[in-house]
Amino acid sequence: MGHAVRLAFISVLLGGYALPVPAADVAMTRIGGNWLTEPRDGIIQLSVDAQGNLQGRIVGGNHPGLRDEHNPDATLRSRELRGQIILKDMKYDGNGRWSGGTIYKPDNGKTYKCKVELRGDDTLGVRGFIGFSLLGVTQTWTRYTGTSMDLPPARQGAP
Repeated sequence: MGHAVRLAFISVLLGGYALPVPAADVAMTRIGGNWLTEPRDGIIQLSVDAQGNLQGRIVGGNHPGLRDEHNPDATLRSRELRGQIILKDMKYDGNGRWSGGTIYKPDNGKTYKCKVELRGDDTLGVRGFIGFSLLGVTQTWTRYTGTSMDLPPARQGAP
């Protein structure tokens, strides 16, 4: 019997009193969905893959039809970025943190090691780095609740 099923069964036996959900289950449930990247130019859909790892797929942005022109594999440069998995193999470390995976940056065609931290229901820290985590950049992604996957063009001089 799975952990969640056992909790539900015990809850019924106790007369419907709710039991606390383990932190891993809560974080895994909360992280799923669409997230707006910090430059506000992309929408990444986070989900759990068949192996239980966190992954992220480009589902929207402000450049529909943009191609993967910086990909180091020349045969992939004509593929559309929308629909591509850019965050993968992220293993859950506990306390709303994932690591051990990679993130692909379409702007330069490079893949970096990655850490992800759920900072709240609507805020996510995503750190891409080379070698050690100290040598990297962190972006703050925010939950995207809009319905359009096409974002307006980025404003000149916008932060």
